[in-house]
Amino acid sequence: MSKKKELKRIREKINELDAELLKLINQRSSLAIEAGEAKEDEVIYKPEREANILRNLKENNPGPLNEEQISNIFKEIISSCRAQEDELDVAFLGPEGTYSDSAVKKNFGSSVNKSATETIKDVFKAVTDGKSDYGIVPIENSTEGPINQTLDCLADFNLKICGEVEMLIHHSLMGLNQAFPTKGFEIHAHEQTLAQCKNWLDSHCPDVIRVSVSSNAQAAKNAKENSGILAIAGSLASEKYGLEILKNNIEDYSDNTTRFIVIGSQEVESTGEDKTSLLVTTKNESGALYNLLKPIQKNGLNLTHITYRPSKIDKWHYSFFFDFEGHKDDKKVKSLLDELSATNSEIKLLGSYPNSVK
Repeated sequence: MSKKKELKRIREKINELDAELLKLINQRSSLAIEAGEAKEDEVIYKPEREANILRNLKENNPGPLNEEQISNIFKEIISSCRAQEDELDVAFLGPEGTYSDSAVKKNFGSSVNKSATETIKDVFKAVTDGKSDYGIVPIENSTEGPINQTLDCLADFNLKICGEVEMLIHHSLMGLNQAFPTKGFEIHAHEQTLAQCKNWLDSHCPDVIRVSVSSNAQAAKNAKENSGILAIAGSLASEKYGLEILKNNIEDYSDNTTRFIVIGSQEVESTGEDKTSLLVTTKNESGALYNLLKPIQKNGLNLTHITYRPSKIDKWHYSFFFDFEGHKDDKKVKSLLDELSATNSEIKLLGSYPNSVK
């Protein structure tokens, strides 16, 4: 058989499979509508259900598509099917083109209404006031640590963490022109981004003025409006604002990762691979932190993150944020919560939710 005939045969087979896929996807959508009508509640987004679907698909994936590709494909299918019931509104730290914008797509897919806000606090307010169903905000970076604004809002607002998203962050230097200027320009980015690219900037443009702005997307907007400004941002920003990428992957650490959380008002059921977040406020007294850590160790729970913030209510009191493996309905976690309740501390359960499905 000639190569031309073989290619024609392959393409005809692809067309047949596409037709079958189209039929199956629409059947899935119809079943999703039926499932929505059969629900006892009106909650459309079920993080635990979606996490289990994706984990099962990845576990049974024979290839050649890799796990991330399978996850991306089915997140869009799930998103489109979910939208048959109703389209969610998700608030995120804007403007469009930020990594938070990318995190919305990574978690919810494309079939949602997105609402960009000016601050992290505005995301929390939008969800609290019912203007948005959910919000996505950054909570920590693997190289620069916790996002204090998010921690403070978790303390101040009565919302739950419903999920988490981990994203590898790759920073690109971009501007209006393809050529890298030699002098007479500024570099704009969010302060954390400037810190994450410090070594590269010190080596390649040590004398250039670095300007901290509210977001990387704002930096990209500034670069679009002024040829004397270069921005550091993600590829989504370069597409959104029509900028040329001068240099890719200028972050100092290749595994630079930001963790985002999904905030909402619902309780999330256990999946078997979960994480629980707690806020515990203690008095300034001897052994206070030890008294919190001891029952975590005693109950055999894996502590994945700990940080603290000064209490805004009482001077010299501190609020500790804990993340550990397990769900609030697990026996070990229930035991921990009972023991912590017996200490001289204020406890706020921030949520139990599925571990990030990468």
